[in-house]
Amino acid sequence: MNRLIFFTVCLVLLSGCRRDFSVNADENDPSPGGSGPLVASLNVPFELDYGQEAVLDETNLRIEFSMLAEDSRCAVNVDCIHAGRAGVILTVLDGQSVRNQLVAFIPGLVATPYQFNDIIQFQDLRFRLLRVDPYPREGITPTPADYSILLQVEPTDF
Repeated sequence: MNRLIFFTVCLVLLSGCRRDFSVNADENDPSPGGSGPLVASLNVPFELDYGQEAVLDETNLRIEFSMLAEDSRCAVNVDCIHAGRAGVILTVLDGQSVRNQLVAFIPGLVATPYQFNDIIQFQDLRFRLLRVDPYPREGITPTPADYSILLQVEPTDF
């Protein structure tokens, strides 16, 4: 009798457990919440959350915001000697699963999207980091998962 009660209780508890999967147009994407890769276009800025991946639809490249390398930007409403900068690591995978890492920086205390940032040349493309969010605030320490970036990828015109 005790086994029957134990089995019934376990069955009731397990029946309440489930994993939510959203309904996606792409039935091949079994990721929870539909968090598959973002589809991005050349010449159009796109936002990536920390750990998120984008597929450039005109190429065979996948780009992931894989790491926050640094965030030494001067916090809002704080007087600083140096404006600092934020740096991120982008992992770029080509069609043959070759992994390349690009490091992009953006200075602190600039209006965003920052169009004058350095260009990273990779293959026949130019990568430009336009924004890193959140911007630092005094007394608040975000985790890497709180970050997102605005990125633009353009073809090289030569």
